[in-house]
Amino acid sequence: MMDLRLVRVDDRFIHGQILEAWIPYLGADGVIIVNDRLSSDEFQKSIMEMALPDRIRFKVSSVDDVPRLEGDTLFKDKRVLVIVSSLVDAFNIYNKGITFNRLNIGNLKVHDGSYQLSFSVWVNNKDIEIIKSLISKGVYVAVQSVPREREINAKDILQMIKL
Repeated sequence: MMDLRLVRVDDRFIHGQILEAWIPYLGADGVIIVNDRLSSDEFQKSIMEMALPDRIRFKVSSVDDVPRLEGDTLFKDKRVLVIVSSLVDAFNIYNKGITFNRLNIGNLKVHDGSYQLSFSVWVNNKDIEIIKSLISKGVYVAVQSVPREREINAKDILQMIKL
């Protein structure tokens, strides 16, 4: 069974903050990206895998394949970072069996009808409903770009901006 260290929402997937900050901070030796579009893009998957150190186990999964991840022997006894590109995907993987008690929102681009929660996080009304739903299920949701930065409880942000 894998040791799920963190689920992170980051629409950039593998980049410097992941490689230089989150993987070392978590002691991760496995990274799973859950994204339907990427799961069928062999070129992008190979580029991301090349960016990771050889010691890191790596997989890209579709949302529908999430139930199979728990028993995946590639990640047996590995400390795993799961990355999704949206709060919708985070909600879907939670409901498909990757239960987590913490969700890190690191980066979401601005889009129509979105509100800024931090320098790098923009959410829309649907995202806010997902955050509230996850919080109601007992998930601690925090906004934080890198581990050295102070994390901000999403519940506090939502109360401050009255959304």
